[in-house]
Amino acid sequence: GHSPLHASEHNGFIGSASVESDLRFRGYSVSSGDPAATIDLGYDHESGLYVNGSVTAGFDQSDPALLAYQLNAGYAARISPSVSIDAGAVRSWYTRHSSTGDAHYTEVYLGVTAHGIASRVYYSPDYLRPGVHTLYAEVESTLRLAPKWRLTGHAGLLTHLSDPPRYAPRQHYDWRVTLGRDLGRLDLRASLSGAGPGRDYYSGRRHSATALTFGASLPF
Repeated sequence: GHSPLHASEHNGFIGSASVESDLRFRGYSVSSGDPAATIDLGYDHESGLYVNGSVTAGFDQSDPALLAYQLNAGYAARISPSVSIDAGAVRSWYTRHSSTGDAHYTEVYLGVTAHGIASRVYYSPDYLRPGVHTLYAEVESTLRLAPKWRLTGHAGLLTHLSDPPRYAPRQHYDWRVTLGRDLGRLDLRASLSGAGPGRDYYSGRRHSATALTFGASLPF
């Protein structure tokens, strides 16, 4: 969930279940530093059209709670053997149980993947608050270390095009390095991520925006 770079080569229905020791989005925790589980369901058509939905559950004061849900629709096309494009829209909702609090937003995006490097630009007219216009740019690439091992790097920059909310900087960056291991159909990963300027804030206090997290995914 949470707007992964779309790189599916499948046709038909796809789905996965995943767990994270701490679910982070653009460098900040969504799950208040606690574990979270996400169910993703999608449909890819041979024309290149796709639609995805996800639901994320975690904890609030140790009680199970719905944290977020998301809908995503778009179109992907291969231009050449090494270049593809991707465009679509994402609608995301966060509940009061998430670190973000009760909030929602819409983004439209355009992406290009060339020679293994994926880049995307997102525009939102209502990023977590009405009337807050933002542009988010990200780049991501994966290096195959061995048949079952991979290293993925990600960097992103969020820019407020309108006056940011008083608690937010005009720009903030995030980065992530993930070591992944295929174990049969199970995907295991460890990620070191960070964001700035400033620290993360949840559960009534500030936390380091640098975190080591672990996750696992299983397709179905």
